[in-house]
Amino acid sequence: MTIKNFRHGRLYVEDGSLPTPLQSIVTFSGASFSFTESRNRNIVRDRGEVVEVTVGDDEPIEWSFQAGYEDRTSFRTVRDGVYAAVGESVTGLTANALNLNVALLYDYEQGSLQIAAGDPIAPGTKLAIAVPPAVAGEFSENLGASNVEQVVAVPAASGFNIFMPVGDTDVDLVYDGVGQSTLDVSGLAAGACTGSINYFNLRLDIYDPCDPPSVKDLNLGTVVETILLEQAYLTEDSFTEEEESDQVSFSGQALAAKALITPVP
Repeated sequence: MTIKNFRHGRLYVEDGSLPTPLQSIVTFSGASFSFTESRNRNIVRDRGEVVEVTVGDDEPIEWSFQAGYEDRTSFRTVRDGVYAAVGESVTGLTANALNLNVALLYDYEQGSLQIAAGDPIAPGTKLAIAVPPAVAGEFSENLGASNVEQVVAVPAASGFNIFMPVGDTDVDLVYDGVGQSTLDVSGLAAGACTGSINYFNLRLDIYDPCDPPSVKDLNLGTVVETILLEQAYLTEDSFTEEEESDQVSFSGQALAAKALITPVP
C-alpha cells in the first residue's frame, strides 16, 4: 500500500475560461479535504409493502477544505474567482506609433494591468486612466465600462493604449486581478441567465511523502492520488489570523455526478 501524507499536496483551482482555463495553485499545510455524495431514492409501496426503489432527484456534492494557509492571493481566488499573476502576450501592434484601444482577453480589475518585467519595453511612467501615451514605452489603461467592483469588462476596445518603440510590435502584460467568466456578468457562458453563478474545478494532487512537491518547480514530486471535483461553487468560507499561518475553511457544492478519485501508479 502506498503511503500518502496530506501535508504533501497541491490544490489546483481552475475557472471556466476557454480555450485555456485560468489556474491558481493553492499552497497549504496541515489540510483536510472531504466530500459527500447524496443518492436520493424513491420508495414505491403497495399497501405499505416496499415493491420498488427508483432513482430520485440529483443532489449537488457537498465538499469542504480546511488548511493552514500560506497565500492570501489563492484565498481570494477560491472566494471571489480572482486569478493573480496571469500573463498575456499581445501581438500585431504597430511599431513606432501610438496604438489605441488595444483589446485584451480577460475581464480585469482596474489598476491591475502592467507590462511584464521581462518585456524588452522598459515600462515608462504609467499615465492616468484614459490619457493617451506620448513617449515610446509608455502605456495607460482605458477607463472602459467597469462594474461596482471596478472590473473592466473585456474583450472589447477598452483594454489599453501604448506607444510602441521602433522595431517592436508585441508586448507582454501581467494582470494582478483577472477572471474571464468570473469577475463580470458579461463573462457568463452564452445563454446563461444573468443570475447564474460561475463554476470552477478543484483538483487535489496528493504526493508521496518520500518525494514531496517543490514550491519552486512544479515538475518535482510523485503524485500518488488525484481527486477531481468539477463544476464546483462556494457556499461558505472562514478565515482566522494566526501567528504562524492563516487558518481557512471553504465549503461548497459541485454539480458533477461524482467526485473522481484516481490512484496514480
